[in-house]
Amino acid sequence: MAKEIDKLKKLRDKIDLIDDKLLNLIQSRADIASKIGELKATLDKKTSFYKPDRESKILKNILAKSEGPLADSKVRSIYKELISACLSIEETIKVGFLGPEGTYSDGAVIHHFGSSVKKFPYNTIEDVFYRVHSGDLDYGVIPVENSSEGVVNTSLNCLADFKELSICGETYMDIKHQLASGSRFDLKDAIAIASHPQALGQCSKWINQNLGSLKRISLNSSAEAAMYAKENDNVLCIVSEVAVKEYKLYLQQKDIHDFIDNKTRFLIIGSNEVNKTGDDKCSLLVQTENTAGALFKILESFQKRKINLSKIETRPSRVDGSAHDFFIDLDGHHKDTKVKSALNEIKDSGSFVRLLGSYPKYI
Repeated sequence: MAKEIDKLKKLRDKIDLIDDKLLNLIQSRADIASKIGELKATLDKKTSFYKPDRESKILKNILAKSEGPLADSKVRSIYKELISACLSIEETIKVGFLGPEGTYSDGAVIHHFGSSVKKFPYNTIEDVFYRVHSGDLDYGVIPVENSSEGVVNTSLNCLADFKELSICGETYMDIKHQLASGSRFDLKDAIAIASHPQALGQCSKWINQNLGSLKRISLNSSAEAAMYAKENDNVLCIVSEVAVKEYKLYLQQKDIHDFIDNKTRFLIIGSNEVNKTGDDKCSLLVQTENTAGALFKILESFQKRKINLSKIETRPSRVDGSAHDFFIDLDGHHKDTKVKSALNEIKDSGSFVRLLGSYPKYI
């Protein structure tokens, strides 16, 4: 036993030495970041120090060198926080999200920017777009699609309507829904279940199998559902793990979602253009006349240049009843030669093309 205790002490002493070295290195990094900020300020006082392309390259470089035992996702989180903390010395980044606090959108802000940004919750996705457009916020984080429930229509509408804004990045969140209540009670005594419509849809099979035809209440967010359950007896809510802690709820059942690999994609919107990284995604809005072969012409322009399309979402145009809007995500940057060539060909064919943004692929 004495030998084991001695070994344990030696290992802990090693950790203490490493922690001392890490602290010195972290502070050195912060000092250099601060000096870079001072130099940038002399070049252009209006420029933002946050560079999504530069951050993406740093993370890719680090992860390429990582050999464990920490998983890449853990290494990513550590460096996100480190970059976020260093950046906070240079400027305070203001980020809006679909609130209130405790929503998955709140979690997506931390997942993408780290915790050293200033967060602002808003009641609607439109509010987030408006605040970024007006300059009250530097960036907004908005949900755009879920792997089981599909696209968020409001987000697509806002991307089409707010022409001065662009997509600056993307992030994905694993969605793990928790069944909770304001206080402890038997599930058979529940009178209703509340959540955001997407969450209710993602858990519909579980609800049907375990709660039957229990009344469903659709609210603006899962966090609003948490507050509703807190204020009303015998009401269940579907919320995130963060919300369970944030609102001090009683956890009735863990992980009730219908699909294990349930993810939501979030977009980061802003007003700045993002440079190429070599591993980018480009989002477009293409509008065509509602005629036979219109979509084929668009696809042909990409196909013959071997440009991969990762997503196509179509809907009737809200501006022109005789036209269709196609929201397209493709691999590449709008400044890539073959992407520029494809877009010019599509424009020449008579279609309207608007760039929604080019940005680094999610790491």
